[in-house]
This record gives sequence, C-alpha cells and structure tokens, in this order.
Amino acid sequence: MFLTLDDFRKRLELGVVSHFVSKKEVEEKCRYAMESGVGVICVDPLYVKYAKSIIGDKDVSLSANVGFPSGAHLPEVKALEAEKAVKDGAVQIDMVMNIGALRSGSYDEVLKDIKAVVNAAPNCIIKVIIEAWVLNYDEKVMACKLIEEAGAHMLKTTTGLVNKYITEFTQKENLKGATIEDIKLFRQILGPKMRIKAAGGVDTLDDAFAMIKAGADQLGASKSMDLVNEFKKRCGESVEI
Repeated sequence: MFLTLDDFRKRLELGVVSHFVSKKEVEEKCRYAMESGVGVICVDPLYVKYAKSIIGDKDVSLSANVGFPSGAHLPEVKALEAEKAVKDGAVQIDMVMNIGALRSGSYDEVLKDIKAVVNAAPNCIIKVIIEAWVLNYDEKVMACKLIEEAGAHMLKTTTGLVNKYITEFTQKENLKGATIEDIKLFRQILGPKMRIKAAGGVDTLDDAFAMIKAGADQLGASKSMDLVNEFKKRCGESVEI
C-alpha cells in the first residue's frame, strides 16, 4: 500500500477531549492542527464554537464529542448535543454508543440512540464509539451491524480514556483500545462504505501503519505531532507499507 505524507496527515484526528482541558490548550491544539495539516481535530461540546473561531475556513475538519465519555445518556440528550455542536461549527460527530444497552441485548435502544444523532446532524460524518475493550466477540459483531443499520458512517474503537471502571471491568492492565485483531474483524463485517477509526493506543508510527494496513481509515492520536514528525524523518514524502 502506497501512503503519502499528505494522505497520512489527513487520516489523523487530534483529540482534545480530557475533562481537564483548558481553553488555552484547545487553542494550542487547534493551531497545531492547522500548522501540521492533520485532517480532523475533536473537542468537547463546550469548546466547539471557540475552536471554530480559531480554525475558521482552514482545511481542518472540526468534530465534537457527544454523550462522552460514558454513552449513558438519553437519545434526546445526545441529539440535542449534536444539534448544538453543528450550529457551533462541527462537521463531524464522535458519539459514544449506549454500551449498556448493547451488552443487555436491547438492540432497539442502541438503534434509537444512534439514529437520534444521525437525524440531528444529517450533514455530518457520524462516528460511533463502541469501547471495544469491554466487549466480547459477539458484542463487537453486533455493534458493527447496529452502527451500519442506524445509518452512521464510521465505527470508532474507543474513547481512548481508560478509567478505573474500565480497568476493574476488564481486569487488565496496559489496555489498548485499538487492536489489529479488532480492526480486521470490523473490516470483515462492515460494508465497503463504512469506515473505521482506530483510537486508543496508536502511539507510534509503526502502530499507525499497522492499523492502516489492517483496515483503519482514520486514526485518533493524541500524539499526532510525533507521528507526523516521525513519518517525515523515516519516510520523507511517501512510503510503501
């Protein structure tokens, strides 16, 4: 697979999504996104309007979190959050699935949840976060099917935020939200028009290349700056992966 530096940059999504993030940090990340040429910057709903005022009409897509980070919000609340984010300038939405409903087998609730956001932001790319690290095989398969049926555009592996609840639930340390095995599974199940965003643990250039080869279209990476610089250093303007 032939990959140019420009294509690689456009695949990167820089997240500024910690609940501790300050306005100054949002501004810094927005300016970096513009300078480095990454494709997308994702911010919390509170900062969408501010981020848009910085980005303006530059070639960086602005995404907003919805139902972040737990997904345990009512569909109408997520829909309102998405609608307001679009009004403030977002062109993409990263929504967290109702994961509890999925694990309970309440698939109609999952569909209602996703469709509410899809309908509230009809001109936006809707990415659905499934928190893959807490799902078993069958749940991952069903998540793929429901996301596609609901009319979303992209599956996103995780929020990337590991908290004590996730570590206690999984009984694992050093978790990675994006794994090669999962990306291959999702690519196998999802239709050709559905896209995949690998997020959570894309820390090195080798990680990024491996995810792309496995079928990831977009990469959520808080270390986007390091990845771009490493690509330039190792590969110049292009590389065969």
